[in-house]
Amino acid sequence: MEAMKLVTAGEMQTIEKHCAESGISEDDLMENAGLAVAERIRETPKMEPNIYGKRILALIGPGNNGSDGLIACRYLSNWGARVTVILCAVRKSPDPKRVLAENSGVSIIDGLSKDGIHSLRSELQAADIVIDAVLGTGASRPIAEPLSSLLLCVVESSVSVIALDLPTGLNSDSGNFDVAGLRADITLMLGYPKLGSAVTGDASVTGKKLVLDIGIPEGFDSQVNTELLTNDFATSILPTRPDQGHKGQFGSTLVIGGSQQYLGAVTLATEAATRSGSGLTFVATPEPVYRIIGGHVPEAIYCSLPVSQNGDVNSSQACRIALDLLKNATSVVIGPGLGNNRNTFEFMSSFLSQINAEIPIVIDADGLNILAESHQWWDKLKIPCILTPHPGEMGRLMGISNADVQQNRSVVALEAAERFQKIVVLKGAATIIAAPDGRFRVSPWVNAGLAKGGSGDILAGLLGGLLAQSPHNLFDMASLAVFIHGYAADIAKNELGETGMRATDVSNRLGYFYRDFVSTKAN
Repeated sequence: MEAMKLVTAGEMQTIEKHCAESGISEDDLMENAGLAVAERIRETPKMEPNIYGKRILALIGPGNNGSDGLIACRYLSNWGARVTVILCAVRKSPDPKRVLAENSGVSIIDGLSKDGIHSLRSELQAADIVIDAVLGTGASRPIAEPLSSLLLCVVESSVSVIALDLPTGLNSDSGNFDVAGLRADITLMLGYPKLGSAVTGDASVTGKKLVLDIGIPEGFDSQVNTELLTNDFATSILPTRPDQGHKGQFGSTLVIGGSQQYLGAVTLATEAATRSGSGLTFVATPEPVYRIIGGHVPEAIYCSLPVSQNGDVNSSQACRIALDLLKNATSVVIGPGLGNNRNTFEFMSSFLSQINAEIPIVIDADGLNILAESHQWWDKLKIPCILTPHPGEMGRLMGISNADVQQNRSVVALEAAERFQKIVVLKGAATIIAAPDGRFRVSPWVNAGLAKGGSGDILAGLLGGLLAQSPHNLFDMASLAVFIHGYAADIAKNELGETGMRATDVSNRLGYFYRDFVSTKAN
């Protein structure tokens, strides 16, 4: 089963071109879109119990998004609603969609006229809803006057907003939102969800998102490599688990990390690994850490790594022990709480240079910071890897600022995956999973409760455990780990709130995904 496709503005244009070549005109798609929008608006609670007499105000822009809005207004007016259009830009002449709307009883007001703002404020006082059909996927430069003032009037009115395709001000590709943009309560996306709506990281921009069928045939999206993770897709890529299986069939994970400064990171990663379905979990941690945390996760098998007199890991001895443990593992997680000093640098470099090329490895936290200090490390590290950076770590790996990463997270993640030839999981609201071949997936989860210490350690451990069971499916297992982690965090948020939830609350709920989507199907 495929995940839901996410399209950029350019990809949507290509799909529309394929439609035209197959005999489905641009006008056909617009008419389909306008009708689908009108039908969905008629079903919203604001329009119940009957749309007749309801007051609808539509902001109409210059392009196809505005035309979609005018078509929707035409249908809504024909069904008995009192519809008023505010033109927020100069439209091309002739404008057949405007003429048809006016012939159906839609009132048209020029929002750019001298009295435009006054008229808009007056209409807003009686409006039940506002339709935003100004820019859609056309937002490519900052919003300026007079549009900014028109949008501000709507914001100040607090009337519910329904956006067509995308809220005005939301970039369809990067997800950046203009400070003068118009947030939506509902976003009706036409044909496909747009990439920007998934990676924006701020759910309040789009509100509830719905995708409407506008008559695009199946298969026209074959060139699209970006997907939104869903429950059904996550379930479909779960590692197989025979009823008569034993622990030896489900792989084993080796977690390497910990230091005197960061005692909890390894425990969090280990707890998550044991909840992944992996058969066994081994933990290798420096002796001072081992004495404190050894046995904290009863299911795990602990081993201490020798240290020097200063308490830092003894790189040569520790490497030999870690490589010996590796004989029993089918995946590795390295980095949580490891610390970043000369000894850990030498330990990790030596270990990575000698690891079996068939064993996948998750590199997280301090492991990533150590890589960032190694010149052209990707030319030397040819083993299958998944990198799990947060924006700061990604910036260090790529040699750019945190702000540069956040400006266009999807582009940076894809560039990193291609440059390093590794799977990259760029953590954050709407976590991104990118592959070297250009495939790209986005998590649906946006949860400020994950912006706390330990969340990344849990994701790394969970991912290592999933990889142990399916060591050749790095991209799918990275996607699955992100989804399950986000699902557990969403439950914790609903039960405890974003502020009060802890990383351990997420770890304790990792099994809920299996309960809700696997066990129920088996029954």
